[in-house]
Amino acid sequence: MNKNETNQWIANYRTDQPHFGLERMVELLALRGNPHLKLKVIHIGGTNGKGSTIAFLKNLLEKMGLRVGVFSSPYLIHYTDQIAINGESIPEARLESLMADYRLLLEGEHAQALQGTTEFEIITAIAYDYFASEQVDVAIMEVGMGGLLDSTNVCQPILTGITTIGLDHVALLGDSLEAIAEQKAGIIKQGVPLVTGRIVPEALAVIDQIAKEKQATRIAYGDAYQVSHYESIVTGEVFGYTSAVRQGRFQTGLLGLHQIENAGMALTLLDAYCQETGRELPENDIVAQAVEETSWPGRFEVVSRSPLMILDGAHNPHAIKALLATLKERFTDYQKEILFTCIKTKALEDMLDLLETLPDTKITLTHFEDSRATDEKVLKELADSRNLNYQDWQEFLDQKLSGNEEKKTVRIITGSLYFLAQVRAYLMEGKN
Repeated sequence: MNKNETNQWIANYRTDQPHFGLERMVELLALRGNPHLKLKVIHIGGTNGKGSTIAFLKNLLEKMGLRVGVFSSPYLIHYTDQIAINGESIPEARLESLMADYRLLLEGEHAQALQGTTEFEIITAIAYDYFASEQVDVAIMEVGMGGLLDSTNVCQPILTGITTIGLDHVALLGDSLEAIAEQKAGIIKQGVPLVTGRIVPEALAVIDQIAKEKQATRIAYGDAYQVSHYESIVTGEVFGYTSAVRQGRFQTGLLGLHQIENAGMALTLLDAYCQETGRELPENDIVAQAVEETSWPGRFEVVSRSPLMILDGAHNPHAIKALLATLKERFTDYQKEILFTCIKTKALEDMLDLLETLPDTKITLTHFEDSRATDEKVLKELADSRNLNYQDWQEFLDQKLSGNEEKKTVRIITGSLYFLAQVRAYLMEGKN
């Protein structure tokens, strides 16, 4: 298959709603010789912070000289970026070849048993397949949605991590923190150590109970390890880290107060990985270098300095709160303009309620072309009822990037990572 054929073929398996369940994944991977069981996997779930935590952890493990596979979604720049080894995305030709293999399975004699397979299941299986064939030292797998029935949850990891718990995909995962925590905790495995981030008590109680039942040692934020914020500087956040095996002062390469928690969790996962595999813990200077060098597109990413424009993938209320905390801390005396949209399964009104609490802020709603996107009609009606602006996003960007600044203004594009991917591509085209 060439690239166009590949894109057309995989698009047939795309769905607006996930088809939860692991039966198809088990069947599919069994037909490929169970590559997922040949890997040392670190499995990362949670509502927010997964991407940034993984970015820090990947850098830390690479600094140790390891070959690190990362599966993360959604992609922000290229489709191939979802599957990468040491920062190098899977080559197009290799992806096309693997897709051709899977097409034979899905359209051949096993088609009946594999009916209902989704794009996400196929790409997850390909990630496991590719990492196993490339013999990576460790594969970091990011949960797509939930945990218990997520496609990634067929692995037998050496370590699991749950970053945060917040209300997200409520229609699919449950409308309480406890219900969502139960879904996320579905990745906890018998006897496999679990690292947890900063999680609210009611959700943590659910996770603790499941970890206890599974006899999984829990390494918890605030208990087994602590982080403390020292100062915010132009290039990141300075923080202190303390655990039973490490103490130090570090600086993130990512902006935002919540990033010190993500970095702290990544450090804890690193040290737990070393202990699980019998490796020597890397020195603080190596750790410091890895943490400072970490970047992650679409996470409080400054894409233009004059005028000041930031992309941030805050796609649920929990992430919006983190974004607002950073804006209040860093841009108190700035006029703020927010361009916002989201996909259908998100708590749209809750997020707008939060955004509207930010002083000196003008909110503009927009729609983007994607089957998962909230309907344009819904967004326009909401803009009318809340007295907000509505504007085509390309028009908004063109206007703001060419206009003269009357006063200090920061523009934030947020609400959906799928949307940010389109915005980023548009901005990059404009720069070329």
